[in-house]
Amino acid sequence: MPHTSGSPPAGATDGRTVRSLDPSPPDPSLFQRFIPEIAHRTSGEILTHPDFAAMRPRYVAGTMACYEIASFPGGWQSAAYRVAIISAIICLHAAWDPTDRATWPTLARLKEAGATFGLSSPRQIDDLIARLVETNYVVLERPDADGRLRLLVPTDKLLAWDRVLLSSYYGVLQNLYPDPGYAPAVARDPTFHLAQRRVSVGMFHVIGRFIARNGDIVPFLQMYQGFQVLMRVILMREADAEATIRDGDFSDIMARFGVSRSHVRNILATAEAGGLLTHDGRGRKHLAPTPRGLAAVDRFIADTLASHDMTYRMALASLGAEPARSLGTSATAA
Repeated sequence: MPHTSGSPPAGATDGRTVRSLDPSPPDPSLFQRFIPEIAHRTSGEILTHPDFAAMRPRYVAGTMACYEIASFPGGWQSAAYRVAIISAIICLHAAWDPTDRATWPTLARLKEAGATFGLSSPRQIDDLIARLVETNYVVLERPDADGRLRLLVPTDKLLAWDRVLLSSYYGVLQNLYPDPGYAPAVARDPTFHLAQRRVSVGMFHVIGRFIARNGDIVPFLQMYQGFQVLMRVILMREADAEATIRDGDFSDIMARFGVSRSHVRNILATAEAGGLLTHDGRGRKHLAPTPRGLAAVDRFIADTLASHDMTYRMALASLGAEPARSLGTSATAA
């Protein structure tokens, strides 16, 4: 995997605890659009916003609430691949044209999307679909034109969860850019939600690219709550540069997301081995992000927000250019 752009290479950290969380200037490439012809706020623009650091706690609070076991679809632990596949199910269904077989939301098309993201295996996708069907978040419909196939249809309760999730990201963007803001997304408007998810189908390759370029973060996306644990260290260190960080400081993450103390320790050890965290003294009690770790986390946040800004603008353009229409149906939750 590539190293995070603008970060020192592996082994270049000096081992000292970071006392200032002022990041280095972003790489110039981060000011380039994901797709040149689509105007949107770039990752570099978001990273250099004067309120970016103050936004981190809101980002964590807003997004983490959607990933707790109590609210995550299927009642499972959340993981990046599960979030990506659930989003792909909704996007594929939103873009479904019953008259165009190539757009049908089949399991085969979903697995193609999963390969684009590079976070899951076909077996993991099969297991996730089975769980979502069992818990009434997805239903399998047999198309009249081909009874051999099953179409993946999100239920109303999955669509409702997804609107809350999108609202959390757009709420952060609105906090940074209140004028003109992101009103329909923050308000969870169903028409906007359908449009945003419909245009997002064409952006799967963009998301796959930006995940791959965040090479320092990818291992933590593949660990349950790995990214949230990294963020917790950054926020605690930012609040108190001399704070002693103990295992107990992650107890709420363990309870809300169903992970063990040993799992959290594995995340922290992986982050230290990768040069993203460091500690002073015996044990792991004085953890702090390295400059590389802070840059990696901030870049992933900025990329995520930039991609949402892009699809927001695309959705608005779509709504302005197209008459209101329904593409397929969603199943009512049982």
